[in-house]
Amino acid sequence: MFGQDSKIKVAVLEERVKIHEEMVERVDAAIQTLSETNQNICKMLAVHDERIFNCARSDEDTNEKLGKLETKVDELSKFRWMAAGILGIALLFVPVVTNFISSSINSFAEQVKK
Repeated sequence: MFGQDSKIKVAVLEERVKIHEEMVERVDAAIQTLSETNQNICKMLAVHDERIFNCARSDEDTNEKLGKLETKVDELSKFRWMAAGILGIALLFVPVVTNFISSSINSFAEQVKK
């Protein structure tokens, strides 16, 4: 019923089936590897997202602290200029007040002598 030709065809088909089975096993192994890699990448992305979130929160805190520091520096600068102004006015009026006081004392002393 089956001739030599049929046996050869069956042998060729068996060989091809064996090759296809090996290819399917390789594809399954590759799919498994890709699945594991995908899971690892998902974990790494979650970690990086958390780090980015923490960095953004840290940046906000830093910006808030810098804003407070700028306010303090501005207040200190205002105080410095006010102190310089008061000192300048004091330096202008000290000689005038000193002269006035010394002339008053001299005139009072002259009046007392008379």
